[in-house]
Amino acid sequence: MKKSTKLLAGIVTLASAMTLAACQSTNDNTSVITMKGDTISVSDFYNETKNTEISQRAMLNLVVSRVFEDQYGKKVSKKKTEEAYNKSAEQYGASFSAALAQSGLTTDTYKRQIRSAMLVEYAVKEAAKKELTDADYKKAYESYTPEMTTQVITLDNEETAKAILGEVKAEGADFAAIAKEKTTAADKKVDYKFDSGDTKLPADVIKAASGLKEGDISEVVSVLDPATYQNKFYIVKVTKKAEKASDWKKYKKRLKEIVLAEKTQNIDFQNKVIAKALDKANVKIKDQAFANILAQYANTDKKASKANTSKSDQKTSSDSSKDSQSSKSKSEK
Repeated sequence: MKKSTKLLAGIVTLASAMTLAACQSTNDNTSVITMKGDTISVSDFYNETKNTEISQRAMLNLVVSRVFEDQYGKKVSKKKTEEAYNKSAEQYGASFSAALAQSGLTTDTYKRQIRSAMLVEYAVKEAAKKELTDADYKKAYESYTPEMTTQVITLDNEETAKAILGEVKAEGADFAAIAKEKTTAADKKVDYKFDSGDTKLPADVIKAASGLKEGDISEVVSVLDPATYQNKFYIVKVTKKAEKASDWKKYKKRLKEIVLAEKTQNIDFQNKVIAKALDKANVKIKDQAFANILAQYANTDKKASKANTSKSDQKTSSDSSKDSQSSKSKSEK
């Protein structure tokens, strides 16, 4: 049930954005509530709510959604949006409708939210591709561990996990048999193949496996489950580990996927891409109540400008130094 309460972080703001949009597209004097001796108009409601934090975030979401639909709408098909929606519905199962209702959403508003996120994701990924360099590949290669074949025990209790760790590390213990018997994973799966950039298992579990030699068993790895807010405990054994090639180019395709994933998940990089799209759209805020909703993206532009200025200053300083040395050399001659 806890899962149904966290459909998506910030999801309510989109529904609020739709309310604001409705207010702005309706005559200001239209009455939304009537009572003896008074009425509440669209304008009354708008002025009462526009300064709230949720309305500020809602308006920001609405602006971003409209801008990215205009600039990238043709890049994400409706079919892909439907597929993403169906996948989400499948994950929540019977509790999906309740989760939508609890978040103040309908099927249509949730699909719009998904589409907006997919459009931003597309733009960020394309921007990341343009910035890829050999240095990025080489850096990713340094921490990259090729495919590992592992057996993983998933447990719900730390005390039990520690006891089972003792069992599997005992001389002659059959890790695979114990894993199949003891794991509390819903699908009872214990056999996994992954590399260090995979997401089949929590990052800390994959990191622990990456540091093991073939045949080694990890200590108990504790990970907070974001779906339940409860800790899960893992024990990993590496049964086979591919030898790492000395040439990073052998893994170029995989390293590209890893680097792009890191860049697209970086908040600063996301903000930079969004800022560029907003600038291209020439967004102008007419109501001062929303004057600061784009501040985080303005700051992104300033950071980038400052960084470029710094590089320019360094180059100018370097050029000046070279000129000075050249003049000095000529003078000595």
